[in-house]
Amino acid sequence: MTIQEFKADFQEKCSPHFSNDEIQSFWQWFKENLENLFHSIEIETEYKKWLTELISGKPIQYIFGYSFFHKYCFHVSSDTLIPRPETEELCELILSENVNVPLNGIDIGTGTGCIPITLLIERSNWKFSAVDISEGALEIANFNSKKYNLSNRLFLIHQNFLESDKVVNNYDIIVSNPPYIHPIERDNLESRVTQFEPHIALFVNQDILEFYTALFHFFENNTNPNAQLWMETHQDYCDDVVRLFNRKFNAKKIEDLSKNPRFVYVLK
Repeated sequence: MTIQEFKADFQEKCSPHFSNDEIQSFWQWFKENLENLFHSIEIETEYKKWLTELISGKPIQYIFGYSFFHKYCFHVSSDTLIPRPETEELCELILSENVNVPLNGIDIGTGTGCIPITLLIERSNWKFSAVDISEGALEIANFNSKKYNLSNRLFLIHQNFLESDKVVNNYDIIVSNPPYIHPIERDNLESRVTQFEPHIALFVNQDILEFYTALFHFFENNTNPNAQLWMETHQDYCDDVVRLFNRKFNAKKIEDLSKNPRFVYVLK
């Protein structure tokens, strides 16, 4: 089959399931990956497998194993969330606030490593540690770190942050996009999220503030008087996170580009 024949078949098979805009967007992914296999005898087999997965609802990023974030491409798997545009905004906020200073930071719940890797690429004088409970996620973060030659500046830690002692630390910057969705919201989410993305990275147990309370204590044990804490939150609970941190620190809410309360920035 030629690329045009693949495209015609793709449009025919997808039209009952997706909008025209979605079909055009998905086709660009298929076209790029088909072109990479064009001289392979497996091309039609791979195409049919991809198409079956797409129609089943599997996110395109998981089908092909990569996702775009900021200006970069990251390997993803079923062990990691697909990086979101809002998290790109979080990186931009951090970068705009910290321009010409060397920093030592930590990202808690790193997943693909997209946050610290983006920050490290953009700031050559920064170092980061990255924590995750999932060994599978850390394997993906390690892959992405090596891809961008950051193994000497990104240090991966396998740890359950909720169960770890909130030891004394001296980080300049602490970043986290933790799980913040209550289980009762599961039925309101798209099936492609609940069926394919890792629940451990999406849902809290019952207490919507459990990770933020742990982050509060971690920041409380930080001895750096100039330390910064940046967090992504659920828009419905952003004010609750601000109130939690304002008990002892200076916290402010920041809206995302859609004008939803999304981020919390905390200083000593």
